[in-house]
Amino acid sequence: MEIRQIRYFLAVQETGSFTRAAEKMFVTQPALSTAVKALEEELGAALLIRKPRRITLTPAGLRFRDRAFAILAECNAAKRDLMDSRDQRQLRLGVLGTLDTPPVNDLLHDFRRTYPDILLHLQTGNREELAQRMGQDKVDLLITSLSGDEASHTALPLYQERFVLVVHNQHPLATRSSVHLADLHEQPFVLRKHCEVLNEGKRVFLSEQAQPHFTCRTDSDGWALSMVQNNLAATIMGETVEAPNIVKVPIVDFGLMRTVGCLWRAHSDPEGVKQFTDFAAQKSWALAG
Repeated sequence: MEIRQIRYFLAVQETGSFTRAAEKMFVTQPALSTAVKALEEELGAALLIRKPRRITLTPAGLRFRDRAFAILAECNAAKRDLMDSRDQRQLRLGVLGTLDTPPVNDLLHDFRRTYPDILLHLQTGNREELAQRMGQDKVDLLITSLSGDEASHTALPLYQERFVLVVHNQHPLATRSSVHLADLHEQPFVLRKHCEVLNEGKRVFLSEQAQPHFTCRTDSDGWALSMVQNNLAATIMGETVEAPNIVKVPIVDFGLMRTVGCLWRAHSDPEGVKQFTDFAAQKSWALAG
């Protein structure tokens, strides 16, 4: 069994295609197909269901996928352990795209000032994208929204925050101390498609028979805030968001919250992860809950 065979297999399961996997790995399709077939023969089990439209995993392939991720993680960890101690240490961080907020930014800046010898590689994405990168050992640690189902030895909750109404400071609701969902009925509104509580939020709106007027749907918080800052629409975001000319108003009957924290794989770089999580745990997280 060779490492390249494992990488090829994981590329096929990710893309669902030998052609796209070959493009991703910068090899020819016959070479990749032959390597994966040889891996299956060595393991004595078919790993892939070869269909015309998309390749999927067999039950054996599903079991082997987790092992394959662990093998690659161990190989990468071994490489890091054998690096010359004079080389600059590195930590690969994946940050949830909706967490471009003061608490998370302050954490990253403070860690960088405290440990200037550690090179941070920052990546952003939604929860699914970040989870996939961590499974592929492309990141060591995530700063993300936790579901509550994570194992305690691979997760560190940092703080909880409410979701609030975000409006321009000249918006009719900007002077309110709080609002109800009914107040948002038929109001111009930006739908943030990547919001972690999107589905739960839709159910809450339906239960309150409130229907905002969606003037924009976006997967970019930057665009959502731009719409708010130009007083073109309102939106709902985590309460730690900050931007000029916006006002954050509590929503009495929304009730959804998110827990922001760190998440890592059991096979991640133990030294770098521990150093970052210990630093994060020592910070004061005086936020709403």
